[in-house]
Amino acid sequence: MVSVTQLPTAPGTAATLTPISPDHKPGSPVRQGTVYFVRHGESTSNERNIFAGVLDVELTAFGKMQARQAGNDIKQKGITFDAVYVSHLKRARQTCDIALAVSGALSNPGIEPQIDHRIGEKSFGIFAQRNKNLLRLALGYEGFEELLHSHNETPPSGESIQQVYERVAQFYEEVIVPRLERGENVLVVCHQYVLEPLALYLSDLPATEYHHLKLPNGKALSREALVNFQHKESSGAASLRKKVNDLATMWGIGLSAFAFILGVVIKSVVGILSIPSTLFTGIILTCLAISTFYAYLDIDLRASRRKVSKTVTAVVNGWMLLRWVGGIALLLSGWAYQGPDDLYKVLWILFWMVPPALSTPVMSILWGGNLYPSAVLSKTLSIFVSAALVSLLSVVMLPISPSSLEVFYIILVFGLVVPGVVAQLWRTQSPVESNHHSKNWKFIGIFAAAVMAFSAGLQFTPAHLISDVFLGADPESSLACLQQLGIALMSLLLMRGLAALAVLTPKKWAHKAEAQDAYLLLVTPNFFLWASLLSGANVMKDHPILQYAVFWAAFGFFFFPLIEQLFFMNVFTRRMLRESMRSARVDATDARKLFQHFDTDNNRSLDKTELMELLRFIDDQTTGQQNAEDIRPYIAEQLFAILDSDQSGSVDIHKFENYLSRHGLVVNLNVA
Repeated sequence: MVSVTQLPTAPGTAATLTPISPDHKPGSPVRQGTVYFVRHGESTSNERNIFAGVLDVELTAFGKMQARQAGNDIKQKGITFDAVYVSHLKRARQTCDIALAVSGALSNPGIEPQIDHRIGEKSFGIFAQRNKNLLRLALGYEGFEELLHSHNETPPSGESIQQVYERVAQFYEEVIVPRLERGENVLVVCHQYVLEPLALYLSDLPATEYHHLKLPNGKALSREALVNFQHKESSGAASLRKKVNDLATMWGIGLSAFAFILGVVIKSVVGILSIPSTLFTGIILTCLAISTFYAYLDIDLRASRRKVSKTVTAVVNGWMLLRWVGGIALLLSGWAYQGPDDLYKVLWILFWMVPPALSTPVMSILWGGNLYPSAVLSKTLSIFVSAALVSLLSVVMLPISPSSLEVFYIILVFGLVVPGVVAQLWRTQSPVESNHHSKNWKFIGIFAAAVMAFSAGLQFTPAHLISDVFLGADPESSLACLQQLGIALMSLLLMRGLAALAVLTPKKWAHKAEAQDAYLLLVTPNFFLWASLLSGANVMKDHPILQYAVFWAAFGFFFFPLIEQLFFMNVFTRRMLRESMRSARVDATDARKLFQHFDTDNNRSLDKTELMELLRFIDDQTTGQQNAEDIRPYIAEQLFAILDSDQSGSVDIHKFENYLSRHGLVVNLNVA
């Protein structure tokens, strides 16, 4: 790990913010300048809920909107800047360029933004490009917070908050304070894990007081506003809200499964009657609308379609078409519907044919998908396939009451379409505020989904479930129960097996994240739309076999994602273990081999050119990503200065071995 020089302050304290210049005359007014800080707009890593750190990623279309709003905020404040400082990373530079172009806030058109690597984002080591939710699940909530948000702990090959605090404090004292003393106005555009420690420093607090603040993207904050934000977000209520939000996101899928089982237990053990149909419809409609609203606050549908590869679109649409062709063939064959007693066949065929659930974009974010295939295709298929389902019902002439169709359309329009449109409009009109609201209050949508699951458990659980499963008091009912359980398992496993085969495309056709999205789209049927169609079947209440079909479908809808998450967690944990071992300390033999490989002139030392080639070789071994070409020379320069402590112009084998034994093969890119 490369550390910075400690500031000349007492341990655990911050330096004075803006000392008065020594040449100031007593009694004369002091003109202090103003500094504004902007966190970059939403990046592609923010969008996918993954860590980027020092890896170079770009702004999304939504992030560019946030950058423009930052520019408008600056313009409305009527301030002009005498100097601009920006991180070396692309997402910060893009935000800076857009904000300045919109605001026109330079006091002199010839002023060029100055890059300072000390305000580059915190290095997350092997956590780079890892899904935040999966990391929380793998490490546990407390373990995740300890590694990421304590002042002295660090991810493997990463950087601690204390180290970030030191380098940003040094930047502020050496660069910003002198300009403020001269009465200049300064703009700083950088990153979340830079501004949060800086807020501590400006509050005269040590790094030990660090709290993750969920700083909004694209908001221009003065020094005072940044300090106030730190105080507000570090309060007990804000900390509790953050914890609830993080835990709800972390355990969202498990929470819904638990809520469903709770409803099942209450219905089957306690014997509470089913919820009245009108009340149940109201609960589903309200909770689905809330869940949809918060889901689509995180999705930019306007810019999404071009982000979906043709391969994924073809796989998903082709698979849905195949399911529909097969389903219609079975329905029209006469095999499925021969009478009221065979209605369960139709039910399972329709379940096979329904569009993906709206939960697919949410699971995409939680599991590290590419997000947009699930967002775009689930939306499209939900509208077109749902309309087609109603048309199909009229062809097969099922005993579906008109009220069921009304419920179906009400749920479709007011539970999915309207809240999704409202969320998208808010994103467009207020890109900063809507995004910040989502970060802080997303748990409301998750809790709404849990309420839906609980209600489904109460509504769809047969009152005689326990006796049919465990007692066998009624052979006919027990047989119906087991028969539908078998059909449910066969349907769900077949759907998942074929979906897994469908996404096994060559890497050049679809990335791993896109394949993940395709899988989610193909295996997550829209249970509530399906149930609303069948809930009004005239013979529903008179045939336990239909009740069991609905119950086992609900059970699979809530529990299969939980099982899959456990599987993903197992794979993810094993991969993280391998990466940890790759970034582990290396022994002297390995270090010597690496040294000799790049000592091309065999003079038993490395010069800057040879060190550059070594960096190119090991560049971000843990993620497989290469750092920007304009960053690598800086890294090589700084690393060489550290290794060449005697300024001999070369690095010998002993210095090289010592460095690798301490820091491993992965070079920390955030150096001061």
